[in-house]
Amino acid sequence: MATPTYTLIDSTTLGSSAASVTFSSISATGKGDLVVVVNSLADAGTINFTMRFNGATTGYTAVTAYGDGGSAASFTSSSNLDLMAYGGNTTVPALVSATVLDFSSTNKHKTVLANGYRADKQASMSVGRWADTAAVTSLTIRTTTANNYAAGSTFFLYQLVSE
Repeated sequence: MATPTYTLIDSTTLGSSAASVTFSSISATGKGDLVVVVNSLADAGTINFTMRFNGATTGYTAVTAYGDGGSAASFTSSSNLDLMAYGGNTTVPALVSATVLDFSSTNKHKTVLANGYRADKQASMSVGRWADTAAVTSLTIRTTTANNYAAGSTFFLYQLVSE
């Protein structure tokens, strides 16, 4: 059985609050999957975590389910790949991990599996699809709320290969 290898492609720690972070150093000839890990507070209120590829604003479908131990809910989206709703707030960070399967393939749509967790609020899981066969060469993590990711938030992009 092949041993998976995680290779750090890029990372960012925000020096000031921001509505998005883009990783654009992704090789279209790479193999395997991409893994994004975000640990973030909000600069105000709460933040959502969403993803887009190659600057595209269309072609997305996603379903997210979340619960807080007392209740559960779900929602769908067609404008982003939703990773986590009601994520980090100003005092409790959210941790989100998302895997983009077979990111460089040019003969299939891209699938994303994500998990999110905030200790005082919720756990969530999402699955999404980008209906495009282009290789992923850039990836943007963004919030769809009026609030931003706070200074000190960290964003990591890994390539996962099993050889």
